[in-house]
Amino acid sequence: MNDLSIFEYKIQMNVRFSDLDAMGHVNNAKYLTYLEDARISYLNNILNLSEASLEYQAVIAKIDINFLNQIKLGDKLEIYTRIFKLGKKSFDFEMLIVINNNGEKVIASSSITKMVGFNYKTQQTLMLPGYFRKAVRDYEKEVEE
Repeated sequence: MNDLSIFEYKIQMNVRFSDLDAMGHVNNAKYLTYLEDARISYLNNILNLSEASLEYQAVIAKIDINFLNQIKLGDKLEIYTRIFKLGKKSFDFEMLIVINNNGEKVIASSSITKMVGFNYKTQQTLMLPGYFRKAVRDYEKEVEE
């Protein structure tokens, strides 16, 4: 899970002062915000899917985060993102938050996020559409199905 070479996509972020807690490091809740920003960026920029206009919507079913190293003010972050698994109604993101200060990379967290297709009107889960599967397969090096 910590091999950066398997990731095709990453975004860069700066730590904001408001991200810090009383301990002087980034609060654990902010990691979820960083992951959300990267997830939305991936969907919009790589799969060309806008969540606002998408007929297919997905909700988070589960997030597992491993906190490995502290993030502090001034750290430069890279968030590596990939979809590694496609199910019938779900897909899984693998994400790494990496501190990259002057070329020295340290993994701050690793996470898996399971997303499930969902129809808000009927309150029912949805099958993963073919165009979504194709877009992921075309972009990612390896996808489990």
